[in-house]
Order: sequence, then C-alpha cells, then structure tokens
Amino acid sequence: MMLATLAKPSCRLSMLVALVVLFFFTGGCTGKNNTGSPQGGNGNIAGSGGYEIVDSTGYVLQLPQKPQKIVPLSVSTDEILLALVNPERIAALTHLVDDAGVSNVVEQAKVVPKRIRVHAESIIALQPDLVLMPDWLPPVLSQTLRETGIPVYVYKTAANVDEVKQSIIALARVVGEEQAGERLVAEMETQLAQINEKTSTIPADKRPVVIRFSLMGDSGGKGSTFEDICRQAGAIEGVAAAGLNNDDLLSKEQLVRINPDIILLPVWDYTGKTDIQKFAEDVQNDPALQIVKAIHNKKMIVVPDRHLTSTSQYIVYGVQAVARAAYPQLF
Repeated sequence: MMLATLAKPSCRLSMLVALVVLFFFTGGCTGKNNTGSPQGGNGNIAGSGGYEIVDSTGYVLQLPQKPQKIVPLSVSTDEILLALVNPERIAALTHLVDDAGVSNVVEQAKVVPKRIRVHAESIIALQPDLVLMPDWLPPVLSQTLRETGIPVYVYKTAANVDEVKQSIIALARVVGEEQAGERLVAEMETQLAQINEKTSTIPADKRPVVIRFSLMGDSGGKGSTFEDICRQAGAIEGVAAAGLNNDDLLSKEQLVRINPDIILLPVWDYTGKTDIQKFAEDVQNDPALQIVKAIHNKKMIVVPDRHLTSTSQYIVYGVQAVARAAYPQLF
C-alpha cells in the first residue's frame, strides 16, 4: 500500500500484466461468444482415451490426450506448471519468469528455452495443444485462441492460500498430472502446519500488526492475498483491520492510526524508475511518521515481492517471511 502522497499503482501485479497484455494484444478478435464445445462435467471422452475438463467459466475442453505443448500465461502459472510436468511438455514461459523480482523459478525456468509476451499472435505461432490462462486476462484473448482451434483452460485467480491449493489441483487435472498436484498441495500443507505450530502459541493480544508498502499494488486490505498471508503467519494485517480495501489509498493519517508494529518494504519496481533505498529512507525520516511504532523502533523489513505476490505454491514463502518478521525469536 503506497502512501497517498506517493504514486500508487491502481491494482495488483496481475493487473499490471493485464495492462501489458492489452498493450500488446492485436487484431483478429470479435465479441462473439465461443460455444463450440458441449457442456458437461470432467471425465473421459467415451472411446477416445481422451478426457473433458470444465474450466472456471463453464467452458468444456475436450483433450484427446495429455497435452504436450503447453503455454502458461502468467508468472504464477509458470511456477505451478514447472512443478507439475516435465519441461519438455512446456512450449514457452512468460517473459517475466526470468525476472527475480516477481518470479520464484528463475533457475528452474532455464530448462525451457522459449519466452513469450502475452498476445495472440505469439501464442498462435507456437501452435500449443493447451493454453493455461488466469481469469484476469481479457476474455477476448481466450476467444481468439479458441477460434484458431487452440484449447484454452481459464482458471480462477486465487485470492487466498486455500484458493491457491484449488488452482494447483485444477491445473494438475487439466494437464493430466493429478498425483503431482496432490503432492504439491501436501507439501504446502506440511510447510504451513510447521509455521502454525510455532505461531499458534502466541496470544491474540500479542500478535503484531503488519502492513506492506508496495510499488506495484496488492499491498493488502480486505480480501487480499496479503491479508490471508498474514493470517496464516499468525499476524494481523493492519490495512484490512482498518477496514480498507486493496485499492484504497493509505494516507499518512491512516498509517499513524493503524500504528503498525512492522512495515514490510518493497524490493521490485516494475517501472524501474524508483530509487527503492531512497523510498525507504524517506519513510523512515518522515517527521510526521516518527510516532509510528514500526518506524520509531526501526522495524521496517525488506521482503522479496515475489514471495508476497505469488498465487502459486510459493505463496508459502510469503507466509514464512511474514512469520519470521513477526516472530524472529521463533524462527
């Protein structure tokens, strides 16, 4: 959450990438609703050895076999897919997968040589047999791809840890790797249980209030992934507790009123124009904020944005980071 006196992006990281999509997306699209697939439930296609999958929009995909040329269309989808299938089955990954500011799989992604920017022409050129698309991307993109015969699975963007697990299970099902999805979710649950075992002993009135400054959105607020990350870490998300939503500006007066114990500072700036160290120094030295506990006690902690913005299995890293910031004596 950026202070109201500073420039603040209007939405979360997913919205940033959506703007990139809209900028690069060109031609060949109409408003016509694609209803070429019959409606029905998940299951085998009789006599074919293939299977049907219903996506989050109700669209039914009929896949003749496990897809072998898969294209994911977001960083979090990249992260999930790399954990589910052999890299030979991935036709390309998004260009942001190589940016350590927002990607948790920079090293793992090197085994897949191709990168794309998310617009129709570059996807069609790859001739994938499956495209995995989060629902915040424009529906016209899935329509255009389907009109060329490319199967597109649209999945619901997760807003909390439980929905991340659901996304993993759904994507594992569509790529034909259900057991891999179950194992991935089980690993998440084990890690979360280990964190909870340590933090559950902290009384409610001793739990610190945490807020997050961000240069790209998704800073917190009611219903945000960061609110759930804090809850899973045994901390209080201050912006949500103050009744603010994710897209609300946080004024200095509200920051003083929330009076957080901990402020998490950003690392990544998608514009490349912000001096992040100076940003932190300006906040730390602001005379109007010296009564804020986090600033007075110098509890301004840097946490990688890729851990706090992920809607893949790596969201657990965000929970771990907040828990360590809140309870260094336990970790």
